[in-house]
Amino acid sequence: MAEKNDLNADKKARAAAAAANKKKQRLLIALIAGLLLISGGGSWAFLHFTGKGKNAGAPAAGAAPGQNSAAGPAQAEYLQLDPNFLANFSVNGRQRYLQVSLAVKTRDPAAITAMQTHMPLIRNRLVMLLSGEVFEQLQTDEGRVALQRKLLDAIREILQKETGKADIEQVLFTSFVMT
Repeated sequence: MAEKNDLNADKKARAAAAAANKKKQRLLIALIAGLLLISGGGSWAFLHFTGKGKNAGAPAAGAAPGQNSAAGPAQAEYLQLDPNFLANFSVNGRQRYLQVSLAVKTRDPAAITAMQTHMPLIRNRLVMLLSGEVFEQLQTDEGRVALQRKLLDAIREILQKETGKADIEQVLFTSFVMT
C-alpha cells in the first residue's frame, strides 16, 4: 500500500512539474512576443518621428516646395541629363573634344517634371553654351566652376521663363573628359 501511495505521489509530482514547465514555456513565449512588439513599435516610432520613414521626402500639406514639415529641407532629388554632352573645339589647328555628363539637384519634384518637359530646349541651350567655351579655360578648376555656374544659370533662366519657377540648386559634373 505504501508503494501505491509512493506511485501516486510520484505521478502527482511529475504532473505538477509538467504543469510548471508549461507555465514557464508560456511565460517565455509571452516575454519574447512582448519584446518583439516593443522593438517593432520602437523601430516604427524612430523611423516615423525622425523622418526616415515612407513619407520622409514628401513635404507636409501647406508646406512650400523645398520645405519639409519638420524644420529641415525636403530630400534632394537628382535628374541625370542623358545622353552625355559633346562639344568640339579647334585649338591651334588641332581638333579637341569635351564630353560631360551632367546631373541636376533640386528639392522640388515639380522642377524635375518641368525639366523633363522642356528637356529639348534645355539640351539645346547647354550644347550651345558648351561649344562657346574656351578649351584652355576649361582645363583649370576655376574654368570648370565657372562653367558649372553658367550651366546652372542657363537652366534656371529657361525654367523661369517657361514655368515661372527655377527651383534648381546645383548642376553636377558626373563625368568630365577633355581630349
